[in-house]
Amino acid sequence: MQKLSAKVTILEAELSDIRLLLERETGVLVDASSDKMTEAVTAYARQKHLSSVGELMDVLRSSEHECDLLLESLLDGETGFLRSPEAFEFLATSALPEMQKRKPGENALNLRIWSAGCSTGEEAYSIALTVCEALSANSSWNVHIVGSDIRRGALEIAERGLYPQSELDHLPRAMVQKYFAKVGEHYLAKPRVRNLVTFAPTNLAKPHYIGRFDCIFCMDVLSRFSAAQRAALVHRLHLYLQPGGYLFLGKREKLPATDANFQTQSTSDYTVYRKPMALGANAAG
Repeated sequence: MQKLSAKVTILEAELSDIRLLLERETGVLVDASSDKMTEAVTAYARQKHLSSVGELMDVLRSSEHECDLLLESLLDGETGFLRSPEAFEFLATSALPEMQKRKPGENALNLRIWSAGCSTGEEAYSIALTVCEALSANSSWNVHIVGSDIRRGALEIAERGLYPQSELDHLPRAMVQKYFAKVGEHYLAKPRVRNLVTFAPTNLAKPHYIGRFDCIFCMDVLSRFSAAQRAALVHRLHLYLQPGGYLFLGKREKLPATDANFQTQSTSDYTVYRKPMALGANAAG
């Protein structure tokens, strides 16, 4: 059997088998280079004290958790604060005001937003910053933001809410001072922001119901899945949205072919997808 040592090259066919296994178990298409795949697989095998590719495949087949661990080192989580400003502008100026009008009454001001594929948390905290700025005059809103990712290591960073200064360089200085506390060379999200967000490990390729949401951010995630998985995921996201809820994708992403019913709302350079209101709500409006 092939030894996983620094001197042994893993065959391309074996890398293909690992890619297929990860796709089957996690739903994620791994497009990492062969060099990166080899590095990640070798490091994983050494950590687990595996001596051959065969042993490694047996471990991966026996445990979804082990597949997730290997996948974590292969996924590049492109992220950043307010990384897609058009989306957050739409949230602040269109979606939140519309929901505020649609949810009158003291007992109806609940706002739930899901950052699906939140990486190390910048997107989830960006949602929190946007909500704090937009709703500062209306403290009666009960806001709950859920950030999820398949990579537990990324979520550990998100949970801490502690980022190097370079991560915040493109945020307005006033916003940094208002919502972050300097800790050495890093900045820590203040409780006002941090308390709005909870994080949970989630594999988007598999059904995982965590309630209904008014908005779902699933930005630059669909491309990681096969065509069938993309359609299935969008169908689930539609199910998880409240009637009238908004789905935010990456700026260059479009919905795949699916029977999920979405309306589109566009600005000059960004499109948001909205779940239609229930028939009774439309008639009442």
